[in-house]
Amino acid sequence: MEAIFANDMAHSKFALGCRGERNFSEEEMLMLTNMSDAVNNVANALREIGPAHVDANLYLAMMEMPGFSEEALIVAYTFLLDNKAQGRCFVNMSDAHRALWLRTFLAKNYYV
Repeated sequence: MEAIFANDMAHSKFALGCRGERNFSEEEMLMLTNMSDAVNNVANALREIGPAHVDANLYLAMMEMPGFSEEALIVAYTFLLDNKAQGRCFVNMSDAHRALWLRTFLAKNYYV
């Protein structure tokens, strides 16, 4: 400290060990309150989101695929339940494309 400030005494934020609390202005407090309210609103909205719609045909489309073990199909089905957009795409694919998607997915996840 002496090398930096010579004979002067350090004060305010430059003093080591200073733990004084910062006083916020009214404007800063209002901004922090608004930000806190916004975060709480987002958190509440996320809590209220119900389970997403699952295509009723996904299970049949998956489990009727020939040439794959039931265990492998369940693994892929579980993945598609967690990834709704891919699940919807899978249902709309042709059988040949479903088989290609399954072979690729299962190979990436060490089931083939």
